[in-house]
Amino acid sequence: MASLNGFFMDAVVVKGTKRTFSVSINHLKENSLTEFEPLDLDSYSVRFKVLGSATADGEVLLSKIITQNTDVDEVGLIDVPDNGQFTFTITAEDTQQLGLGKFPIMLELLDVNTLEPLVTLTEGGYKGEFNKLQIVQV
Repeated sequence: MASLNGFFMDAVVVKGTKRTFSVSINHLKENSLTEFEPLDLDSYSVRFKVLGSATADGEVLLSKIITQNTDVDEVGLIDVPDNGQFTFTITAEDTQQLGLGKFPIMLELLDVNTLEPLVTLTEGGYKGEFNKLQIVQV
C-alpha cells in the first residue's frame, strides 16, 4: 500500500441524537509524491473506536467494525469501496453511553477476512485538536 495522506476528523453529535458521518480515504499514487487517489477498500474492513484517552492503549469506550454489509443505521457501511468511502454512525444510545465531552477517535484498516489490524489511520490527538468525537448538549 502506498502512503496514506493526513487523516483528521472532528465529529460532533448532540447527546440523545443519531448522526452518520461520511469518510473518504486517499493515498499517494504509486511513484508519486504529490498525487493522491482513492484507496480501494474492497480488501478491508474498518474498525472505529472511541477511546478514553488520546493514546493507542487508551481504554476503548466504543468499538464498531464497519464492512460492506453492516447496518448503516447502527454501525456504518463501506458504501463506495472502490472510491475509498465509508460511513460510521453514532447512535443516540452511543451518545448516552459516552456522555458529554470530547473523545479521541481511532480508525484502523483491518484485513477483510481475518479482521487483523493492518493500518492505523488515526489515534486521536494528544491536545485534542484533531481526530475526536464530541458529544454536546444543546
